[in-house]
Amino acid sequence: MQHTFSYARVSAADQNLDTQLEDLARAGCTRIFQEKVTGTRTRSHALDELLAAVREGDAVVVNRLARLGRNTVHTIQLVEEFNRRGVHFRALDLGIDSRPPAGKMIIGVFSSFNQYERENNRQKSLAGIEVAKQQGKHLGRPAGRDAEKVAKVVKALAKGLSVAEIVTLTGISRASVKHYRQERTGN
Repeated sequence: MQHTFSYARVSAADQNLDTQLEDLARAGCTRIFQEKVTGTRTRSHALDELLAAVREGDAVVVNRLARLGRNTVHTIQLVEEFNRRGVHFRALDLGIDSRPPAGKMIIGVFSSFNQYERENNRQKSLAGIEVAKQQGKHLGRPAGRDAEKVAKVVKALAKGLSVAEIVTLTGISRASVKHYRQERTGN
């Protein structure tokens, strides 16, 4: 059995959901997930419940597209997820309906914007990394050579202890013991 679910959200405790709820009821929604939570919050319990409830063939309706996600990127990701899961999506304020060809095109445009945003952020990150390297900044974990640990491993190796025995005896990680052994012996 297919269901028509909806999601309604207001951002402040003093705002009210009445208008959204009336529009969604007129749109034939059988279950309305609702909450009063700011769009910037990372957790949205009612939205999580909606995502857990919808199945392929169901429909999700929102009164206003801007009420769906925390921000534009999050909204686009949710619409993409509905599309991937075979869930029909409608936004009443913009007339978006994912079933007809024009609606599918809009979903495709949303996906393109999301892909653009991901690529743009990736390019910015890579450019920042390159600038940092050119400035001689070390990126990533600091090269951790603990002279005391190296001395312990060297001493244990000289006594003929195995890697497992050295790890047990010293508490130094297996990877570090192997690394120090390779530096020392070349094996």
